Amino acid sequence: MDTAPKSLRELMTSAFARYITVRPHGLEVQPGEVVPAIAARLLGFHSARTLYEKHQPLCRSLDGVRPLAGEQTCASCVFRRKCTPQICVDLLADGVPARLLLAFTSLRNFLVFVEGRRRAGQTVEGAAVQIAVRDRGHWGEVLFLADGSTIT
Repeated sequence: MDTAPKSLRELMTSAFARYITVRPHGLEVQPGEVVPAIAARLLGFHSARTLYEKHQPLCRSLDGVRPLAGEQTCASCVFRRKCTPQICVDLLADGVPARLLLAFTSLRNFLVFVEGRRRAGQTVEGAAVQIAVRDRGHWGEVLFLADGSTIT
């Protein structure tokens, strides 16, 4: 059992965070409410992984080490190779803590955004950002833009 003290931000985001679901035509912030884009403030990000079966999550780890349920570690799991590597982005959307899990091209887009900020000497944590979705047919590609930028 992990007994390390957590920061106030970690406690708040883990206790109250809602998950934002990516749909082909936007972001589902509330169940049944899909919006094309949101303005948010980035709190932080970390590695994650999810085991999917028929597009449904069977197991999830928000740190890439321990699953949310169960005692087994990800390193000792026989299904580890089937997991989808992800980045979990913690953010404030409309003043409410939220989580966005990214994989594949959305993950790449986020890392490009992070690298651009770092090269410009800007921090990622606390950054204002516009998050939108590009419709890719059966899936949505998440885009990250500095607040005030436009989506093309």
